[in-house]
Amino acid sequence: MSMMRYVLGVDIGGTFTDCVVVDEEGGVSLGKALSTPDDFAIGAIDAVRDAARNIGLPDEEELIRSARFFFHACTIGDNTLITRAGAKTALVTTKGFGDAILMMRGLVTQGLAPTEAAHISALSKPEPLVPRTLIEEVAERVDYKGSIIFPLDLAQAEEVVRRLAAGKIDSVAICLLWSVANDHHEKVLADLLRRKCPSVFLTLSSEIAPFAGEYERAATTVFNAYVAPRISAYLQNLRKTLKEKGLPGEPLIMQAYGGVLGIEATCKNAVGTIESGPAAGVVGSAFLGDLIGKKNILATDMGGTTFKVSVIRDGVIEREYRPVILRHSILSSKIWVESIGAGGGSIAWIAPETRLLKVGPHGAGAKPGPVCYGLGGFAPTVSDADLVLGYLNEEYFLGGRLSLNKRAALDAIRDKIAKPLGMETVEAANGIYRIANSHMSDLIRKATVEKGHDPRDFALFAFGGAGPVHASRYAAELGIKEVVIPVTASVHGATGLISSDVIYEYGQSDHMVIPADLDRLNANFSTLIGKAVADLRLAGFMNSAVRIVRSLDMRYRYQVHEISVPFPPGLSEIGPKDVEELYSRFDEVYETAYGKGSGYREAGKEILTFRVTAVGLLKKPQIKSAPTSASAGPENALKGRRDVYFEETRDFVPTRIYDFERLVPGAALSGPAIVETPVTTIVVNPKDRALVDGFRNVRLFVGA
Repeated sequence: MSMMRYVLGVDIGGTFTDCVVVDEEGGVSLGKALSTPDDFAIGAIDAVRDAARNIGLPDEEELIRSARFFFHACTIGDNTLITRAGAKTALVTTKGFGDAILMMRGLVTQGLAPTEAAHISALSKPEPLVPRTLIEEVAERVDYKGSIIFPLDLAQAEEVVRRLAAGKIDSVAICLLWSVANDHHEKVLADLLRRKCPSVFLTLSSEIAPFAGEYERAATTVFNAYVAPRISAYLQNLRKTLKEKGLPGEPLIMQAYGGVLGIEATCKNAVGTIESGPAAGVVGSAFLGDLIGKKNILATDMGGTTFKVSVIRDGVIEREYRPVILRHSILSSKIWVESIGAGGGSIAWIAPETRLLKVGPHGAGAKPGPVCYGLGGFAPTVSDADLVLGYLNEEYFLGGRLSLNKRAALDAIRDKIAKPLGMETVEAANGIYRIANSHMSDLIRKATVEKGHDPRDFALFAFGGAGPVHASRYAAELGIKEVVIPVTASVHGATGLISSDVIYEYGQSDHMVIPADLDRLNANFSTLIGKAVADLRLAGFMNSAVRIVRSLDMRYRYQVHEISVPFPPGLSEIGPKDVEELYSRFDEVYETAYGKGSGYREAGKEILTFRVTAVGLLKKPQIKSAPTSASAGPENALKGRRDVYFEETRDFVPTRIYDFERLVPGAALSGPAIVETPVTTIVVNPKDRALVDGFRNVRLFVGA
């Protein structure tokens, strides 16, 4: 029986499931397995088993029994929405407002790329998750102050419940007008449904999204009702499996806003898990940035399916409070992450009208995957191009666990791309590589330049299995001088999991014109903080391990752009000086976001939403740094040479290949070179320099 205790993080991606393990001495071990869409729990256990093998433990049960914490991020919610495989969901709303969720805000183009939005004649609104036939209306009315104008018609409500019971509904979203001011009618309806339909999953808007915004609140409630039953079933099954294998505690599940919650809280607030996988990678980047002294970070994640970018500025992760998911605006805060279909599995194709080479957004997925995987894929992908250009080692992919078929990749690119375009096969492969890089640099430009940031002021963190092959190229296009490849590169999302805290978020709408009534302001926060402290105590956190942050969503009067501005952490009563400083900070943050001179101060300001973030601080694993030596050379890590194609020479050149496992901290090398790790491949271009730091991250200095 092992006496060592471990912290485990398991992150399910579209192609691979990753596991990071940190022991009590700060040692980091990795595990990786193919994702299993038919039952994601299988891939999760496979990744843990691989990590156990790498540690030297006999099986995954030994590792699970020794876990101090088990963190998990899953894509169940995302996949449920994409495949429209959610619960049969009904919506109950106030009489006369049944069409609000179908009408949306009238923005047909919301959530579309500019090129898509240009073709308005061909557009339609997204298909609703709840059809009109499953939207029920009840007679009731509450005003914006919470006064009941018309009591809930109980006879009609019971008739609605009978119809829903007869329709064999799996889940019900209850969203009544102004329930944010008075939730009594929603609770009465919920009690009726629980008595008549005890197996139906219920979501109340007053609990899941207690904010003003009729359509957004309804959309959030429906999204939660739609995905929650499937997420709940998966997490309950995973908990059962882990318990059978000896897990001593409760699994902690990543939320899209960057914290973790227990399974029961996650099942209730299932909408919070949507796009939570990318959030883990961003949290991991902030954690690593703190270790190595980087405060301005562009976190980029290139996996098998997508490329994602997020921004960390002055050590603070950028968040959004009204994200657009599947073209619906919802009221569930999340880390700001922008993504495109540009992963290793993105398919290269020829546009029939223009005969131009395109890459993505469609991908080959985990099955069948790229042609070179030999799992049945037939369409050439970015990974196939990377292999043809010599960046990938056909005998040492994923540390040798998967052999790649270079001949098949060559044939696919030649037959599907090169011949139809009258190109050489290598020329076509290089075209695929360059187009993918351009897509990624364009997305980073959108995340920085369009928000008033200079990308040259940031270090670029590149993770995901495919990212380090491309990172220095898309960094160079933006003038970025330093790229950090984490030691956990292709499993970096799992690293974010193990560096997370338990976080609850609370909020409520209350429109106040500034100068605000301080008594009312403090009373609103007091109510939210009371809920926060109670929930954290139930989760086992004492006051010494609790951190509370209060913030206000504000805007200039009669304007549309809202900014969330935090108070300093703490629980002290807010006074006149505190709010004056906050009002000034709002002006600064607004102009940072929208440009100097954009603030309309003459209009005055108003408060829209009160927010409280309650953090239960978990003990972080102590990642150890090894001493570095300026004289450390890479010679002992040299595996050999192979011909690799580089843009600088427009030809294949003999290139040194290094084994990452044998590179010691302090080792420096110049390009052209390839560094092969068990989880990814790092390309050092001819004009770049690489250095292994004390945490065994590879730092690339572009153009150095």
